[in-house]
Amino acid sequence: GKVDLRAALRSENPEAALADAFSRAKGIGVNIEAIWADDEAKAENTAKLVEQFARDQSIVATTGIVGTPHAKAAVPRAVAGGLPVVGIRSGAAELRDGAKGVYHLRASYTDELTNMVKVIHGAGLERLAVVYSDDAFGTAAAAHVTKAAAALGVQLVSNVPADRSGSNVVAAVSQAVAPAKQASALLMLVLEGPMITGVAHARRALSFVNPVFCMSFCATKRLAESTEQNLVGLGLVSAFPLPRTDLSVLAERFRQSAQTWHRPGVIHSLTAFEGFLYGSVLTSSLMRAREPSRQGLLTALAPPQEVGGIRVDFDTRNVGYHYLQLVYKSATGVLRA
Repeated sequence: GKVDLRAALRSENPEAALADAFSRAKGIGVNIEAIWADDEAKAENTAKLVEQFARDQSIVATTGIVGTPHAKAAVPRAVAGGLPVVGIRSGAAELRDGAKGVYHLRASYTDELTNMVKVIHGAGLERLAVVYSDDAFGTAAAAHVTKAAAALGVQLVSNVPADRSGSNVVAAVSQAVAPAKQASALLMLVLEGPMITGVAHARRALSFVNPVFCMSFCATKRLAESTEQNLVGLGLVSAFPLPRTDLSVLAERFRQSAQTWHRPGVIHSLTAFEGFLYGSVLTSSLMRAREPSRQGLLTALAPPQEVGGIRVDFDTRNVGYHYLQLVYKSATGVLRA
């Protein structure tokens, strides 16, 4: 079968992660041809590429769509063209409408944020400051945090927007954790770059020593390998187990693959492991499909399956993996659970 792997190429090397998962299928005579296309991180390019692949009936699936704007632009094109989408790097609730052929392999952002607010409440951090990205994701995320905090009795002492690019994140953080706010914790609902800048400013310039939390999509190789002392104690709710220490067969395969790629540091990256899981689920499903076709893949994805010791079972919204775990940056720099 021919499988389209469309991905905005990032530092975690998703090509290697997915290609390694596919190579195992060759051992039982299943040849999966990977077609790589770079959308240059532009949503309009993502949509055009997916529409192009949907028209090619020899392509049985697509995976690797990165980001909510890109998925919102591309997924309707895939659905209209009958092209299965297996794994989207977004936890946006609006993408989880149960559309036929669209399969999600991570918990939603709302589930992640609900869990995070529960952690904050459970730690006795009752005065929460929030800085959020002034875009569709950030606005929706901030609204959900407001609702979840109110339900638990956590007081939002500030709720400050920052430009998506991070151009004014320093000013936003200064406003959010101003001394008069008496914030006991800071939650950064922004991208990784602005988050790191904002945390550094809070620690260094504002002497804010209370706990800081961020979103799971910030847990890239860059963050995982950083030894920046300002990030020590940074917490997030991960949608995947830590690949460096997880005991599953899939995580062990991932660590072995990292050695094969001569990139041992990648074992710290949650986003790289995410791509590896997507490729592994797609591979497993194609290996048990009765025919190498789109319908054959859909049929193979329907029943529950174990993928390297990880159970994948798609619900009515086609979400097959709901894992959530609190992790934090340790004093040595590595992420720990």
